[in-house]
Amino acid sequence: MRLTPFIPALLAFASALSIAAPRDIYDSDHNGLIEIEDLQDLNEIRNNTSAEHPSEIHGTHLYGADDGCPASGCNGYELTRDLNFDTNGNGRFDEGDQFWNDGKGFEPIGNFNLKFTTEFHGQGYALLNLTINRPGEYFTGLFGYLELASIHDLKLTADIKGGGNSGALTGFAWRSLFQKIQAETKVTATASEVQNCQPFCDARDNGGLIGSGVELTINRILLKTTVSGKENSGGLVGYLGDSNVDEAGVQSNVSGDQNIGGLVGRMTATSSTSPSISSTVKRSFVATIASGRTQIGALAGAMNITDISDSLASGTVNLDEQIYARAGGIAGAMKDSSLLRVIGTVHLPEKDENPTRFIGALTGQSGGASLTDVRDTHAARDLAKRAEGNGDGSLIPNQNFDLAHIQCASAADACDGLRFSGWNNSKNSENEALWVFGTQEQVPGLNLPQATLMDGNADGIIDPDPAEPGKKSGSSGGALIWLLALAAVVRRRR
Repeated sequence: MRLTPFIPALLAFASALSIAAPRDIYDSDHNGLIEIEDLQDLNEIRNNTSAEHPSEIHGTHLYGADDGCPASGCNGYELTRDLNFDTNGNGRFDEGDQFWNDGKGFEPIGNFNLKFTTEFHGQGYALLNLTINRPGEYFTGLFGYLELASIHDLKLTADIKGGGNSGALTGFAWRSLFQKIQAETKVTATASEVQNCQPFCDARDNGGLIGSGVELTINRILLKTTVSGKENSGGLVGYLGDSNVDEAGVQSNVSGDQNIGGLVGRMTATSSTSPSISSTVKRSFVATIASGRTQIGALAGAMNITDISDSLASGTVNLDEQIYARAGGIAGAMKDSSLLRVIGTVHLPEKDENPTRFIGALTGQSGGASLTDVRDTHAARDLAKRAEGNGDGSLIPNQNFDLAHIQCASAADACDGLRFSGWNNSKNSENEALWVFGTQEQVPGLNLPQATLMDGNADGIIDPDPAEPGKKSGSSGGALIWLLALAAVVRRRR
């Protein structure tokens, strides 16, 4: 796909603005958010703690100043323009870029000993070509470590090389909000070679946006990503506990060893005493290639006390020839979890004549104190190459319909006994009909506020995929072109 003439000009303009002129006022609109006008401002955030909170960034100052902040003080930061880390504008990461840092790229803002604990408002602007090249280093991302933070209304393109707890936006987050994020990322995690690196030696807990997190709220995400790690690797998040994901659209290619998922590597509720605490995924779409040794799923590698509703997974799950390995169209393993109004059009490995692996159309293994609750959930048995919903463990319903049935059925019309009765009552957060029923040759899709997403032919690629063939993730514009085009996708409704 050719770049339209205005895109190179826009990117050159963003590069020119990466270093802005000094200023006397840091909160010119007096809204309590300090304005980030250039990359140096962004980098300076890490240096603004206080005597009262030397290990936390509260967003009260920049360069030690708070001119323009209201009487109550400032409490966060906001972008005022697009910023491009490719500061010399040559389309690659090299020594001519402002944050080359001897090839290591941008240093993450914060770490375990310096936590970002405030708001970062993108105002719809983009951080382009963020590059971090720190293999084996944990808590790697734009932000290293978040607590009680809010990151929202941001576009991002990034290429991240780190270790455990690596993600393009943050390595780790606790009790934080991620909202209205659009991104195209590549995250590669490798084990640390540093001595005495425990407990963060392994390349685990890595995601396309967030490495790992607990008690997070994640909504209105649009993401295209490639992730590789070892354990707990996911398209959106690697490890996620006691958290809620809503209205996420993810196109991913995720690979690793175990607990590998197109959306989340491992998702759980950490409370063993309160049955009212659970993690949730709702109104979300994932199209993926997920590959690994065991516990591999299109949506999640492993789920524990997790409720999935009004969601769709498509793509391919690849499983090593390992005995006792587990894989499923939705999750590699499920425990004390539920599925409600979920569609799976996932290509699974061939059925073994002498089963030594546990593969199910929905999950490779299920169990727990209570049976996994599956209602109004349909996986294409021909793509799954099996009707058994479960590869091993507690009873899960067999799947009785093929891809053609899922394509031709709707909320109004039955197809050989399949009808999505009542699904038209599901709404998105803007109170619009959530499920989109296209032609009789299209799998239903989801009408999310940020985009209408569909994989009509179940090939594992969101229709259409406007990404330029062969364009490197994080290059000067291909990512944003994909995001902007995808956000404009609409589908005929029946």
